[in-house]
Amino acid sequence: MELVNAKYKRHIFVCINDRETGDCCFKKDAENILKTLRDHINQNGLMGIYNITKTKCLGHCNEGPTIAVYPEGYIFKKVSIEDTKKIIKEFLS
Repeated sequence: MELVNAKYKRHIFVCINDRETGDCCFKKDAENILKTLRDHINQNGLMGIYNITKTKCLGHCNEGPTIAVYPEGYIFKKVSIEDTKKIIKEFLS
């Protein structure tokens, strides 16, 4: 086992869960939200400061896409691609 020091200023989890039936984040453009946030991190040299992780269900399938922001412990539901601008400004700058 190897320990890696990974103290991020902020860690954002983007649900990309895909369910066969019913609503889910994947069917509501979650992958583009994930890509937009990751592109911001990569293009601005912010890797190692912030981390964007794709994840499975955060428990709000009917109100997705859903993201979780830590260390604050916030959950954002019904996130749109337009909302990523606000998320970047408030949490990734």
